[in-house]
Amino acid sequence: MRKTTGLLSVLVLGAAVAGPVASAQAAPAPAQVSAASCHSLVVKTNSANDKALSADRAHSYKKAIGHNKTTQKYAVQGQGACRHARHAAEIRDALHAAQQGARRAELNNKRAHAEHDARAGRAAFHDEEEVKMRLRDALRYV
Repeated sequence: MRKTTGLLSVLVLGAAVAGPVASAQAAPAPAQVSAASCHSLVVKTNSANDKALSADRAHSYKKAIGHNKTTQKYAVQGQGACRHARHAAEIRDALHAAQQGARRAELNNKRAHAEHDARAGRAAFHDEEEVKMRLRDALRYV
């Protein structure tokens, strides 16, 4: 004979009771969702760029290429998500500049990886530092 504590039945009963109550709550306003996703995408862009900087410091140019692509992806998504933000023009300009800088850094990292060119690696590092400055501008407005 198996003995149970009844914890499972309490959890199931609690989920059944909490289900309708949780769904009855009002959904957040679309502007709040947009602002939250705008902020999170700018933060993700910054995080991806920081990873690219770290890979460049370690002279791991192939990893940096992947992080630059991710930076570009999040910057493009952020431009779309931030179109209704309070300072939309400033945020979008900063994200666009960050996207262009990440593209330049990606090309320099490709050249550094393929040709073993340290000068291109330094140029990529400086491009990523510029992207970091642009993302700080975007974070100031978000």
